[in-house]
Amino acid sequence: MKPIRSYITQTALYISIIMLILITTVIIFLHWKLTGISMPDELNGLTLNYSPYNVLYLILIKNLFVVSAGLILRNLFKNTASPEMFFFSIAILVLSFTSLRSLFLVDGFLGYPVYLSEIISRTVYFGEIVIILCLFTSGLFTTGISFQKQQSFFLLITLISFILSSSIPIDLLETNIILLKGTGSEYGMNIIFIILQLFAVLNFLVGAIKNNSRDYLFLALAVGMISIGNEILFSLIPGILSYMAVLSLISGTALFGYKIYKIYQWI
Repeated sequence: MKPIRSYITQTALYISIIMLILITTVIIFLHWKLTGISMPDELNGLTLNYSPYNVLYLILIKNLFVVSAGLILRNLFKNTASPEMFFFSIAILVLSFTSLRSLFLVDGFLGYPVYLSEIISRTVYFGEIVIILCLFTSGLFTTGISFQKQQSFFLLITLISFILSSSIPIDLLETNIILLKGTGSEYGMNIIFIILQLFAVLNFLVGAIKNNSRDYLFLALAVGMISIGNEILFSLIPGILSYMAVLSLISGTALFGYKIYKIYQWI
């Protein structure tokens, strides 16, 4: 019988594939609707300082990475019990929730209800909180927490993320430049996210001291690269920074996987 964590990872992988299909569908839909004309700078009442197509392709590239990384990590670590890799894999797969933001570019064509816009925004924020908490929890297990508590931690992460994303004040009349409904506390929320990301890195540094191993320092570096890359992509910053962010995600994931492999002596 498969452990519950296997079903959780498999479900997250299926969701990431659905998100990849979603962003691909949105791109095809917009190409079809805008055949013969260029994508406008103002769409759905939102004035953009970047090409919407560039953002869509950026999200597509990100999701291709997520699905590819998810499949590779699942095949490499499916017979292992590493809690660090379990929570790291979930964090990587949930990066795919970014695809939901593309729906705000087709709202003007589809005209879906306002409450659906709120659900989309809250789901994206839910995903961002899950990512941060999963990276934080992954580091906790390097400090000596019992392996048997993995499912309990995952349920707690899901519950906390749901509560926090549900309590964020959403301004349904405003769609901001990062393709989300505006919030009344973006600055405070960003500060909390950054603090949690710093603690996620700190957990691996503590693990390096407790385990007297330099490999955990590289895990801390990998988590830092993932956090920075995701933060840049979450802000939809166009240009060279976006490509550097994708490279940071890929490099961080590869480094984390390699070092976990080495720590557990699977190679």
